[in-house]
Amino acid sequence: MSEFLRSYLFVYLFCLGLSLGSLANLMLHQLTGGRWGDALRGPMVAAAGLLPLVAIFCFPLLIDLPLVFRWMGDPASVADKSWWLNRPFFLARAALYLAIWSVLALRWLALAARARGTRSPELIRLSAAGLIIYGITVTLAAIDWIMSLTPEWYSSTFGLVVGVAAMQAAMALAVCARTWPALTRPRSAARPQQSAESRALCGDFANLLLMYILTLTYLSYTQYLIVWAEDLPKEIAWYLPRLQTSWRAITLVLILLQFIVPFLLLLMRPIKRDARYLGLIAAVLLLCALLTFFYLVKPAFMPSGLALRWSDPAVAVVFIGAWFLAWRRRLPAVRIA
Repeated sequence: MSEFLRSYLFVYLFCLGLSLGSLANLMLHQLTGGRWGDALRGPMVAAAGLLPLVAIFCFPLLIDLPLVFRWMGDPASVADKSWWLNRPFFLARAALYLAIWSVLALRWLALAARARGTRSPELIRLSAAGLIIYGITVTLAAIDWIMSLTPEWYSSTFGLVVGVAAMQAAMALAVCARTWPALTRPRSAARPQQSAESRALCGDFANLLLMYILTLTYLSYTQYLIVWAEDLPKEIAWYLPRLQTSWRAITLVLILLQFIVPFLLLLMRPIKRDARYLGLIAAVLLLCALLTFFYLVKPAFMPSGLALRWSDPAVAVVFIGAWFLAWRRRLPAVRIA
């Protein structure tokens, strides 16, 4: 049961991130404008609309919380943080986060449906307030659900890292949905010429992915640099298993596939404006997002080294498959020529 719940946590956070990040991207577009938001609206609205459903699926984690959050079974280990890390307050906060996100999503989508694609003042005001709420609640949820797995460790940047990772994953999913026809076209089939508008849109999508790549890399590196400079036992507790055991392989894979390779490819104009290449890059970033949540959660339970449990792929296939099917049913027909 413990392995199932620990696997369920990282998969649940990934699916929650897709829905929550999509809502954040929709609110961001309301404040900034741009044709990219209109082009990606369908996939992101479909994902954001699943937030109330995803919130309900947190209940399996309540089966035996001490199996996941070990400090609940040993309150003395967090005596100096007991004002925050105690079971009743933890559960109350979790319910509050999920309720806020669900209500925000339902309210935003209702206003957006009424506005019919226009940037109404009411929707803009809600988006501005919603992004502030997103930043605060995601930071607190990241502290509760991920950082408290290593309760002696703390980072003021961690909430931003998780929030940006969710928005990047949601953006990659939406780009994959838009470029899916190009990705699935057989190599033997005649490849139609992309229109100028389509190539320009792909360029916009690529620039957004590049922005998220740089932001996430900057935040992650800044966090690591500060911890490395301080070199205090409590500060390095989170990094030791990820840098000095076999978990280091995942660290290197994420550096390579979530930063170096996509960063270099998205600097090349012919690649970033080609729907097939862009779709492949977005698909890799989406897989890296799942690996990121695995990397954020699992080393807390296996500090001696990387080990894949049966529950990791099993839970991922079932839960992500169910989320994807629900998302696909809500997804309008979208394509990019």
